[in-house]
Order: sequence, then C-alpha cells, then structure tokens
Amino acid sequence: MVQMRKWRPLLQLEGSESQASYRRIVDGLVKAIVDGRLTPGTLLPGTREMAQLLDVNRKTVILAYEEAITKGWLVSEPRRGTFVNAQLAAQPSARSAQPSFALELLAYPAVAYFTQGDQVPALQHRPGTLFIDNGACDHRLLPQAVLHRYYRTALRSSFASNTVRHGSEQTSHHLRSALADMLRHNRGLAVGAEHICLTQGTQMSLYLTASALLKPGDVVLVERLSYPPAWEIFRKLGAQLVTLDLDSEGCRVDQIDALCRVHKVRMIYLTPHHQFPTTVSLHAGRRQQLLALARRHDFCVIEEDYDHEYHFDGRPYLPLASDSTQRHVIYIGSLSKALGSTFRCSYVVAPTNVIEVLERHAALTLGQGDAVMQRMLADLINDGELKKHLRRVSKEYLRRRETLHSGLLDGFGERISVREPEGGLALWVGFEAEIDVDQLVKKALEYGLVVRNGRQFSPLDQPENALRIGFASLNREEIRQATARLVQAAAAIAR
Repeated sequence: MVQMRKWRPLLQLEGSESQASYRRIVDGLVKAIVDGRLTPGTLLPGTREMAQLLDVNRKTVILAYEEAITKGWLVSEPRRGTFVNAQLAAQPSARSAQPSFALELLAYPAVAYFTQGDQVPALQHRPGTLFIDNGACDHRLLPQAVLHRYYRTALRSSFASNTVRHGSEQTSHHLRSALADMLRHNRGLAVGAEHICLTQGTQMSLYLTASALLKPGDVVLVERLSYPPAWEIFRKLGAQLVTLDLDSEGCRVDQIDALCRVHKVRMIYLTPHHQFPTTVSLHAGRRQQLLALARRHDFCVIEEDYDHEYHFDGRPYLPLASDSTQRHVIYIGSLSKALGSTFRCSYVVAPTNVIEVLERHAALTLGQGDAVMQRMLADLINDGELKKHLRRVSKEYLRRRETLHSGLLDGFGERISVREPEGGLALWVGFEAEIDVDQLVKKALEYGLVVRNGRQFSPLDQPENALRIGFASLNREEIRQATARLVQAAAAIAR
C-alpha cells in the first residue's frame, strides 16, 4: 500500500490550495491510475483517514470516492475498503510510447461526399406540428446580441486586414489555436493548432478521416446501435461493418480481441462519452482495455465526442484522446451542439502527419471555410463568451430533461424503461413489447408529432423497441405537449 504521508504528492495536490475540492481529488486519482502510479488492486485509505491526510472535510473525500466508483476507476468492497479497479489495464509509460502515428495513410479515393438521405416527413412544416430530434440545441436560446456584435467586429477586422476572403490562413490558425486552447483546458488533450483540421460538419470530418484510412474491404467495428451517417460513410468507402454489442457500461470492449483474431480490423468508431443513441458512458476499465487492444492489434479508434459540453452529473469523462500514452485515437468534435447547426464548425484532432493529409483532401474537395465566421468563433472562445453561453443554457437544458423524464414516467409508468444519463441532450427510452414502437411512430404523425424509431440506429436494420428523444430544442411547454401526444398515440394503437 502507498505510504500514508505520500498521498498529497501522489495525487499531485502539492502546491495547490490547502482545501482541495473533490473534483481535484478525482482528477488526481484518475491521473495517478492512468500514469501507473496507482496500480490496479491498490487499497486506498478510508474516507476519514484520507480526509486527514489531505487536510479536507470527510464529505469531500466521500464525494470524490463516489464519483470515481461511478466512473469505474475505483471499486468498493463491503468490510474490505475501497480499491483501484482491478480490471483496469496496466498502461505503458509515456516514455515508451511510439512517437508517431502507427497507421498507414491511404490514397484519397474518388468517392462523392455522402449526405444523409433520410428526409423528415413533410408534416413537420405544418403549423402546430412538434418535431422530436435526436438531441439538437435550441437556436432560440442563442445570445443573439452577442453574436451580432462579434460578427460585426469580425467583419470590420477582416475588411481592415484584407482577410475577408475565403481561405484566410490567418483566421484559420486563429480558430485552430482557440480550439486547441479549449481542448487543452477543458478536455485534457495535449494539442496545438497544428493538430487540428477544420471542417464544416461532423459528417465531413468523418468522411475525410475515413477516406484517408480506409480501402475497400477493410473491416470497421461499429456498435450494434450507432450514428447512421457514420456507418453509411464507411459503407460508401467499401468497408465491411462488424458490430459490437452494448450493455449498461457501454460498448462490449471484451468482444474486440476475438473479432481482431478473425478479421484484420482497420478501425473502430465509437461515441464513448455519451454513446449514440443510448447515452451510456463507456466506463473507465473498458476505456483502458480499448486503448490496450488498439496497441495490440494496431487499429485506429475514431472517437466522436459530439456533446461533451453538456454534462449534468459529476465531472465528465476525459476523451480517450487525452490519454498521454495512446497513439491510435483520432478525435472528432464540433461546435454545433453549442451554437447550432447554422455555425458549421467541426474539427478533427490527430497527429500532424494525419492532419496534413486531411487538409490536402479538404482543400481539393471542400474548399476553405468562411474567414469571417472563423474569426468570430475564435473570439467567442477566447473571450469566454462561448463558455458563458454554455453555462447559462445548461441550466435550462437540465430543467427540460427533468420535464421530459417526469412526463414520460407519468404517461407511461412501468411500460417504459429510461435512465437519466450523466449528460447529453437526449433520453433513450425503451418500451415494453406491448407497445410496438414502429406503430407508435406512425400513429404519432396523426397527432402532429414527428419522432423516429430506434431501428434507424441499427447498421443491420434490426428492430429496436426504443426511441431517442431529444429534449433541448423544445421548450418545457412544447415538451409537455409532445409527451402528451406520444401518450395519446400509444393509447390509440392499444385499442
């Protein structure tokens, strides 16, 4: 066991304020585990003893232990104590990690950019129709006066510096630097502007990345339920899809090793922070196991972190890409959940040799971004306005989640199963067999409600008696109306 007097330096709390918050303690525990300074199976001091060693209130340590246990970093055994999860894979030291990206980059294939073909029913355009999306933000909550002011400033500055044209390297670098700073401070990614490729949407990011890495016949692992545009892109590029199961702790990472022995797996696509569509967060042990498997079998992990900004309970998981020892993760993020789809700003984070390839591909097929918009977005990030906006709307989105959750339980009771996720902008709602979701979705149209069923998230087009219900883009009264219409539709098909 670690000597008692060494816990404060072990958790890297030396030099900090004497009263460390529970979040700092959690971060210290996680970093010590990932760095190998706390090994799997290590017994931690009891909460009372740890509180004395760290000079904090015992409640602070209890909160820290509870969150680390929830995330899967620690386990509590009755009458024995709290231990580092023995299932966590031992990590190699950062010094032993290979300095370059191990995967071979392929020539750019001549495939047209994919756009989703699923069209929303025309009913949504009729007055009074309510549309339940998959988890978009509410444009009505955007700080319009702030956006107007920043755009005018960016436009004046662009005219003055003669960078108003598309393709300004100066504004691109300005935005990439702002994003890199945000990712370093908020998500633990040790990156600079040179590690970021700007795109005009998540699908564009996925297509560019997959195009550079895949050739026809390559095997890509996707989860049994996943993001439709992603696996359609992989199919368009000629890849073979193999699915992984899901459970209450996220993707079944334990299945990967066996699949890699049968197939030469080139890539795995995941949304580990809030799994799309089920919203489950991938637990810590599985994260470490996944990274170990990527090293062993030399496949690429495409990590899409589509809604990292919204996390309501405890601290968010750091991305897989934040692990200092990994060399196989390409990270894809976006500002669309923060500012809406109108602001087309997504990005790929990868080693510089990968970014150089992606930027050449982007320049050939997509052109350059809007220089004025890039300057405005960078200024919003640097001046803290984006962070201020997210803090404000997160409180409202949490209230909307509670309204939806309570409305569903009131209307359906035990006929549904729904767990409130730690974050994100949607709920995954499972229905008992007596309610056929395919029929429910069709009947809901008659009540002026557009909602899509769980089957759309299955790469194998398998039925899924569940709905992903976004709650952010509707206000609380609209959520109540939408829930009531869904209940009415269920009652109608039961007659």
